[in-house]
Amino acid sequence: MPSRGDLRWSALAILAAALLPAGPLAVVAQTTTAVCLSSFNWMDNSKTQNPCLVAAYLQGACNGGQFTVDALPLNTHYTGPYADESNACQCSSVTYNTISACGLCQNRTIIGWSAWNTNCSTVYPGVFTSGVPSGTAVPQWAFQDVTTSDLFNATLAQATGDNPESTASNPQSTATNAATSSTTSVSLTATPSASSTSSSASSASSNSDAGAIAGGVVGGVVGLALIAAVAVFYMKKKKRSQIPPSAQFNNLPSPGYPLPSGNNTDSNAFLTQMTQPKLYDPSDPSTFPASPPPNTITTVSSQNIPGSNVNYSNPSMRPSGYYSGVPEI
Repeated sequence: MPSRGDLRWSALAILAAALLPAGPLAVVAQTTTAVCLSSFNWMDNSKTQNPCLVAAYLQGACNGGQFTVDALPLNTHYTGPYADESNACQCSSVTYNTISACGLCQNRTIIGWSAWNTNCSTVYPGVFTSGVPSGTAVPQWAFQDVTTSDLFNATLAQATGDNPESTASNPQSTATNAATSSTTSVSLTATPSASSTSSSASSASSNSDAGAIAGGVVGGVVGLALIAAVAVFYMKKKKRSQIPPSAQFNNLPSPGYPLPSGNNTDSNAFLTQMTQPKLYDPSDPSTFPASPPPNTITTVSSQNIPGSNVNYSNPSMRPSGYYSGVPEI
C-alpha cells in the first residue's frame, strides 16, 4: 500500500499534466533591438511600430511567427536572404522596403532591390503573398515600386504616406498599390531611373567616342601631310647639295666663243649650232694650221728717241750704254 507521501506526488503530477496544453508549446515573438531617429517618426504605422518591427512581423510570417531584427552597427547594412533560407516573405519588395527604411532610420546605408533578391528563385515585387500577420499594419509607402529605380526612395515614401495601411483584416489590393506606387514614382522621383541613366550614359559615350575618332583621323591626316612636306623639302635640299657648283655652268659656251646673236639664249641650241674644229689631216689642207705672220722689225729714228740728240763733250759724262754712232770694238 503506497504511503501518503507517494499519493501526494502522484496527485501533483496528474494536476501538472492536466494544465499542460495538448499540443506543443507555440512561442510567437516578433521583436527588434533597433531604435530609429526621431526625424524618421513619419515611418511609424498607426500602431506606433517603427519599420524595423514591421519588417520583423513580415519575415516572421514565413518563419513560424518568430523573427528578430537586430540593430545595425556603424558602417553596416542589412543583406538579403541566403539561398537555402529564401522564402516568399523575404523575397517580397514589401519586406525589402520596410527593412531598407529600418536601415535608413538608424542612419545606416542600404542596398538595392536586385542585390537583396540575388538568392531568390522567385521575386514578388509590389505584393506580400503570405498575408499580413495579425498584430501589425503595413504602411502604404512599403508598397513602393522599386523594380525601375532598384532602390528604396525615402523621399517618395514620405510623400506617399502611411495610409491606407494593409492589415490582416484589411489587406490592400496589390495591383492597385503597385500601380499607384509606380505612377507616384514617375511623378515625384527626381532621380532618373537606372535604365534611362544607362541609356544617357551610353549615348554620351558613343558621341564622345565618335568625336575622338574624327579628331584622331583629322590629326593623323594633318600629321602625315606635314611629314611628307618635310621629307620632300629635305630630299630636294640633299639633291641640290650633291650637284657640284661647276655643273651649273656646263651648258655655257667655252671662253673665246662669241655668244649667238638674236634673242635665242638657249645655250644647248647654241652649242649644237657651233662648228666643231676639224682634227688635223695631212691630206686635207683645210686642217693645216694657219701661217704665222711675217717677222718684221720696226726701226725708229734716233731723232725720235728722247735724249738721242744730246752731245756729251766729256766722255766721262756719258751714261752707261751710250752709243755715239761710231763702231766700237
